[in-house]
Amino acid sequence: MNIQFGIYDVFSRIVPGGLYLFAIMQFSSVLGLIKIDWEILKDVGVIPSLGLLLIAYILGTGMDRLGSRWFYMFKKPGMSDRILEEFKAKHADRWVFEFEDKDWTMLRAYIRVHNRDVAGDIDRDNAICIMLRNISLGLVLIAFNVGIHFAKTVNWADLILIVLLFVLSYLVAIQARFLRKWFYEGVFETIMAYRLDLEERVKPVKTSVKGKNTK
Repeated sequence: MNIQFGIYDVFSRIVPGGLYLFAIMQFSSVLGLIKIDWEILKDVGVIPSLGLLLIAYILGTGMDRLGSRWFYMFKKPGMSDRILEEFKAKHADRWVFEFEDKDWTMLRAYIRVHNRDVAGDIDRDNAICIMLRNISLGLVLIAFNVGIHFAKTVNWADLILIVLLFVLSYLVAIQARFLRKWFYEGVFETIMAYRLDLEERVKPVKTSVKGKNTK
């Protein structure tokens, strides 16, 4: 059995899953359910590390739907349709596009069939977007844990940390929105690039032979 993990799995599943795992451990620690000795984690062996990666992957995959719902608070509905309409309007004087925004999955598959490297570059924006939207949610969960700690200890420094976590969560979500926009643009622009005839658009400058020999 050949199992391969790529950049998509690392960014969209393992990294946010690791943050969710940290939030769960922090929540258990704040409630006094477990006592975490962070120094022990420095000496974790290979097998336990692989186990933690697997748990992070499962958490990242399982929580992605919730992360997507959280992301809707920062992403206006109809983003793909809006971006496609802007793209069509920008090139309306030269090109007519018959596909719709919902066809982006088919278009991405077309790109992957023709050039997996280009498809990988486009998918990277999508993978990082998924990572960031889940990190945004993870930061809110950590802020919730800090809020519980504040209720138990009345440490006013916790309030400052909560504000910082919410601000950072917001900024991360906004960056995720930009990456999603770049992902759609990358799909549409690459499809148009396949249609370009460079022989007609890029031509050598013709020089006069007579002009060269004239002294």
